[in-house]
Amino acid sequence: MTAKIPLIVEIVCLLLIWSLAALLCFRFRRRLRRDSGPAAGALFLDVLAHVSIPLLVLLISQVVVIGLRTWGGVTPWLDANDNHLLAWEIFWLGVAVIGLMEGMVHAAFRRRGRDFPLPDLLADIIRALLVVLVGLAVLRFVLGINIGPVLASTALVTAVVGFALQGVLGNLLAGMSMHLVRTLRPGVWVEVDGIVGKVIKTNWRETRLRTIGGHMYIIPNSTIAGSKVHNYSEPSPLRRHEIFVGASYSDAPDQVIAEMIAAARDVPQVRATPAPDAVLAEFQDYGINYRLTFWTTELHRKALIGGHVQRNIWYRFKRQGIEIPFPMSDKLLNDFMAVVYNQRKLMPGADDARATLDDLLASDLGTKVFVDGEGQALISPDDWAAVAPLVKRQPFTRDETICRQGDAGDTFWVIARGTVQGQVTDGTKVAAQFDLPTGAVVGEMSLLTGAPRSATLKAGDGLELLEFGPRAFGALLALHEDLPDKLAELAAQRAASNKEALEALAASEGQGEKMVLERSGILRRLWGMVGRS
Repeated sequence: MTAKIPLIVEIVCLLLIWSLAALLCFRFRRRLRRDSGPAAGALFLDVLAHVSIPLLVLLISQVVVIGLRTWGGVTPWLDANDNHLLAWEIFWLGVAVIGLMEGMVHAAFRRRGRDFPLPDLLADIIRALLVVLVGLAVLRFVLGINIGPVLASTALVTAVVGFALQGVLGNLLAGMSMHLVRTLRPGVWVEVDGIVGKVIKTNWRETRLRTIGGHMYIIPNSTIAGSKVHNYSEPSPLRRHEIFVGASYSDAPDQVIAEMIAAARDVPQVRATPAPDAVLAEFQDYGINYRLTFWTTELHRKALIGGHVQRNIWYRFKRQGIEIPFPMSDKLLNDFMAVVYNQRKLMPGADDARATLDDLLASDLGTKVFVDGEGQALISPDDWAAVAPLVKRQPFTRDETICRQGDAGDTFWVIARGTVQGQVTDGTKVAAQFDLPTGAVVGEMSLLTGAPRSATLKAGDGLELLEFGPRAFGALLALHEDLPDKLAELAAQRAASNKEALEALAASEGQGEKMVLERSGILRRLWGMVGRS
């Protein structure tokens, strides 16, 4: 036993040297894993991190040996066992070579902006096998130890340990097989046993999934290997979603379907290709059910995107007068029909008419456009009150499209509440962006000149528009004989300043023959709306 004490002390010293080197390199290696990038300096440090521990072990070993040799009582023992120090140095040189090769391969892939193809688990296993081979080679060729019995005893121990650790080894082998065939990798969205989540990390024992709600699930690899895995990210993240919406029997299916498709297209996250589509799904007792399908590439935002689409559907249905029915009992139906019957006898609410009148009087139409040279209003409140019932109040939700650049237009709007965001594009480039406040008049040039819409307009928060169609606009023009002249002059000035852009836009849309830009042509167009030649 006494003869083995120096060997035990030697092993303890070597382990202490390795522990000290690992401790000193811990923060360095951890920082590189977090901050490394494609820059040349970062790549060099990344390579250095892979060889830092073996190089530091060799450096500390040399310092310790030099220190011990100053102590005369240890020098004879060091000379007698110099093959031990040689074996130690050769082993760590071999480990350094392995780390250098691994670091250079990692750096090469990172320099090209690509991920390392081998999963971490498989890379760890390969590295461990190479280190074991280096250790066995040192034992055999440097220390002259017969490793045959070691291999035989290792096989026996492996069998015993394997029997005792069946579950652990099952997870290990399952993890290896998943990594080899790349079943799961960090960043993909999957469903395992009803759990939908993003793969955060995989190791030799488990796979970690983070759900849409932020919960972390740790699933053993053996469980995943025996389960059906639904991969939402491969081969393509494109996924189809469905929404069912009901409408009354009195609403035309073509109109309902068109509004549902338009509502989906207004959501930026909905893909234009494949295009959204809607079909009549079934006839029910209380209405017709429709199915809207659309495609996205953001599975984790499925509920949010679907909510935006359904919100747009409600606003579009509301503006078009499309009814969304709901199931009714016989008693509830009778009570509802009684209320509807009584409502039909009532005049439109005075508060609604007054609100529309107040918005028109406060708008740019009442305060800036239809005024004389002294700033006095050309239209009295009583005259505005006659036009107000012909004006439609239209609610819009945020980011909903009001009109698109290049569309034909026979209406214009007054902003009663909220703001409108406009964007002019030139091909694929955004040429201009602007915001219109409450009270502004928008879209009038298409109605006055016949030109297509010159900008794409989207709704801001809480937007309400007062829509002037041909009938309401004709009634407005008939209120005062000077109104057509003022509008024609205003439109001609705007058209002259934007003549080239309007003509180019009209030509691209095939509407050049319908557009008039001169004052006389605009005036004739306006007189035609009120029935005068």
